[in-house]
Amino acid sequence: MMNTTLPQNSKHDNILKIAVLGLGSVGKTTISKSYSGELDDPNQISMTKGVDITVKRIVHQGRTVTLQIWDFAGQKQFRFMIDVFLRGVKGVMYVYDITDIETLAYLNEFVDLTRNYLANHFYPKIPEVLVGNKLDLEDSEVSIEDIHDFMKNYNIKRHFLVSGLLSGNVSEPFEYIVDQITNKEQSLADELVSKYQSF
Repeated sequence: MMNTTLPQNSKHDNILKIAVLGLGSVGKTTISKSYSGELDDPNQISMTKGVDITVKRIVHQGRTVTLQIWDFAGQKQFRFMIDVFLRGVKGVMYVYDITDIETLAYLNEFVDLTRNYLANHFYPKIPEVLVGNKLDLEDSEVSIEDIHDFMKNYNIKRHFLVSGLLSGNVSEPFEYIVDQITNKEQSLADELVSKYQSF
């Protein structure tokens, strides 16, 4: 099932699609809703079935940016939807539960699925971040070495620890991704202007 109710966008908005991937129950929806300000009652968050889309508008470097945050269900029966889910994606967030080492180990499937899709559809390299959720809990099973090993294996440059439940640090990974996307777009624009002026 797909929740795709989106508000009207201004024609001046820059729309950025960010994919949030990870196993069910790691708290992807809680992070997305917490960041967007829609997390009224965490107890009412249910397991995503298919795709849930959250929208948040921000002002970045003087421009209005509309983030479409696509939260993909972690269950295997929804993997057939991955092509639709990743179409037009500009950045990816891989989420694990710091109290469950298996949720980090299984992220390799999502990284492989994502990178295979991007390669097969000739996408340029996009920002990817690793996010450990449930920072509010004390019984972490994931060590610094586990995190470093995963990031090294997949050449992921940034890692964030957040608490979706308490809205702790949830803005940081989104802001980093937006920065990376807009900086890359500006660099490409500057390069095109430079080439045009050389003629």
